[in-house]
Amino acid sequence: MGCSQTYDVHSNVAPSNFKDYFKPSQVRLIKADQLPPGSRSLAAISGASCQVTEMDKPANMLDARTQAKIAAAELGANALVIDVCETQENTEFPKCHKLLTCYGRAIQLAEQL
Repeated sequence: MGCSQTYDVHSNVAPSNFKDYFKPSQVRLIKADQLPPGSRSLAAISGASCQVTEMDKPANMLDARTQAKIAAAELGANALVIDVCETQENTEFPKCHKLLTCYGRAIQLAEQL
């Protein structure tokens, strides 16, 4: 009888959000010297990782790059070139103990034009 109970399962995975979940995987991270001829820069973008307090998960490069990939995907890019990443401490806006921001370029690769 104990196994016959019904449990409600709540998840942040919603079919209406599938395209947003997979946005980072649509964008390839490449180096500037690997751009094939005919590739086009769409826009400057950035992504950030914020450690709100000393007790929170540290700001990290992976999260910052993922945010930059999402920004690039929203512009229709299929590649991303990261130009520079920088770390700041005790920022006012956004309010972070440590903030790691990556700046780059959203790219449309030539084979996708």
